[in-house]
Amino acid sequence: MSDAAAVSTRPVAGSYLTFHLTHAKYALPVAGIQYITTLDSIEPHEVPKGDTTQVRVFTFQGNQISLYNFSRLIGSASQREECEKLIGLLKQRRQDHIDWMEALEHSLRTGDEFSKATDPHRCAFGQWYDAYRATDEELRKIMAQFDAPHKRIHALAETLLTQAADHAARELALKRLEEERHSTLKHLLNLFALATSRLEDLLRPVVVILRSDQHTYAIELDSIDQIMEFTDKHWLPGRERDLQHPSYDGFLQKSEGELFIRLDPTSLVKQKRRVAL
Repeated sequence: MSDAAAVSTRPVAGSYLTFHLTHAKYALPVAGIQYITTLDSIEPHEVPKGDTTQVRVFTFQGNQISLYNFSRLIGSASQREECEKLIGLLKQRRQDHIDWMEALEHSLRTGDEFSKATDPHRCAFGQWYDAYRATDEELRKIMAQFDAPHKRIHALAETLLTQAADHAARELALKRLEEERHSTLKHLLNLFALATSRLEDLLRPVVVILRSDQHTYAIELDSIDQIMEFTDKHWLPGRERDLQHPSYDGFLQKSEGELFIRLDPTSLVKQKRRVAL
């Protein structure tokens, strides 16, 4: 019987620290957590091992603690990489809408053809926005606020271009554009700033110090979500082919809600002893 199969019969009721990576959510038993801090506060440094690998360590309560990156530990993509990519994308899309408004003003003043997207679902941001689903709850709430001001901005083009076709009404169209620049566009740009700020917050790694089988070690997480309570009825034992890693011993789920992979800290330790210690 594998380690994963063996621990699947354990009682699992209790408190769990939850966190997520790009494509999965995880639950770590609070009972095994000794301390939680930030990466900046511990100042880890690398030390060479006999096989030429480098292991990070830091001092905690007078002891040297080994630090392991959880994403690398399980062979998963890091949320950090995704956040950095999204920050770059949002900065580009923010500038796109500043440029869009300037192009519309140019067309209103000169009568030149307006060639940018008037459909909010056709611009680069709209195409991305319609398909994007944030995994972070706070970011999801911010992203939901984009819909109305983004649609309002794009609806301006047809309305104001039609109005400006009548030369007598051109100044009124320009005045309306300026009002929208200081209201709707400003709101939209503030949302880009809020989303970017939240992503930057997610780039501040958290260190969780664990104690398992008389062994203390730490894992670095991209971020943490919340503490959740689970009971034995929320337990979904995983078949061995579903688990994919020695530290996974099943799944937790509340009433058809989000699925969490339950982590066994003892197996995380065993895995690292074979690999790096």
